[in-house]
Amino acid sequence: MMFQGKLKVCHSISGCISKLAVLTVALFCSGTAWAQESEPWVHPDGSVTFTFHSPGTRKVVLKLSDKKYKMHKHGDTFSFHTEPLPSEMYTYQYVVKGKAVDDPKNSRFVRDVNQRLNYFFVEGDISAHYVDRDIPHGRLSKVWYPSTLNGMSQRRMFIYTPAEYDDCPEKHYPVLYLLHGSGGDETSWSDYGRACQIFDHLIASDSISPLIVVMPNGNIELDAAPGESPYMDKQPSANNATSMMGKFESLFMKEIVGYTEKHFRVVADKEHRSIAGLSMGGLHTLFIALNNPDAFDCVGLFSAQTTNMLNEHRMNKVKHFNYNLQRAKNILALIGDNMSSTFSLSDKMSCIDIYQDLEKKLERQFEHAPRLYYIAIGKDDFLMRMNNEYRRQLDARGYKYTYELTDGAHSWENWRKYLVSFLLKMQKPTQKQSLF
Repeated sequence: MMFQGKLKVCHSISGCISKLAVLTVALFCSGTAWAQESEPWVHPDGSVTFTFHSPGTRKVVLKLSDKKYKMHKHGDTFSFHTEPLPSEMYTYQYVVKGKAVDDPKNSRFVRDVNQRLNYFFVEGDISAHYVDRDIPHGRLSKVWYPSTLNGMSQRRMFIYTPAEYDDCPEKHYPVLYLLHGSGGDETSWSDYGRACQIFDHLIASDSISPLIVVMPNGNIELDAAPGESPYMDKQPSANNATSMMGKFESLFMKEIVGYTEKHFRVVADKEHRSIAGLSMGGLHTLFIALNNPDAFDCVGLFSAQTTNMLNEHRMNKVKHFNYNLQRAKNILALIGDNMSSTFSLSDKMSCIDIYQDLEKKLERQFEHAPRLYYIAIGKDDFLMRMNNEYRRQLDARGYKYTYELTDGAHSWENWRKYLVSFLLKMQKPTQKQSLF
């Protein structure tokens, strides 16, 4: 705060106290005003005041998480005051004339698919896992690894190593492979999911043991997050059907696990290897673990898509069609005396056998069952029916799993909580599981 001119010297103690009191009030009020203008004003009771200045605008809508509110107009300024909100990380946008607008007074952003969202925290037990704190911080490495996926030569993934990693060069660590949902990429868990803050906090509080966490890009159309690749310039889409045809799962162990175990100090056995994912990442998780039953001792399905929408009958029809198509094309190529022109099965469908023979693969997986098989979903999640059907399959065969049903829908508010819960449950009974 800047003051013009010089303060006069007080000639009495009472005069000094009086002027000091005025100055203190001025500083306090100025600080309060700054706090309100710089970001949404979170009150002690958890309620939040939003203000947005927009001259010449008749209507502004506040999109707060998954809800919309019409803001109150006061001249050129619009405001809205919420009821007390539970502890959480919240995202929001202002909508002006049908278009989403950033809050110019809040520099905090996350990206969700192809849109930017401002965010803020309401303090409390839940958000304590997500905020930055003065504790030892791990390192997030942005790694390009060799890959043949979708005709590429390399792809990017993020790898978290705990704060002690560089100081303990002889130590090897358990590893968690953490997968994002449709429309996401390698940045999703570290940005919107606040994963690094969660790892730092739980490790610093001795709630979990130090671990390495690998966050790959499961969108097979992009080699990295949008704007982060020197090789392509594509925008992500939430309708990411090509990433649900088995290609990512089929190369996961060779390319992602193989690279990690070669370049980072992980304990490379089932007992120390875990995998978890949300939504589409839950689909990837389910079938990577299913097709590699000796690879992962902890499996986490967060609001998981449990099928790629092609049931066994449809997949057989697709494979039969592709087989006949291959034969026809090969015959045409032979007639033309051009052996190099022969064709293989349709590229998009070549890996769908990853999703086949579910019963046999489950039987093999649960012969030596994962130590933790975790399923979590919200009551209002649109994938609830799919999850219930999958659980009925597990129940019918007596396969044991841990199930958490929460409030809420298909949202990051739930997925962050599921990550915390899964990490705590991954710990063996002899290890601490204390919360903040």
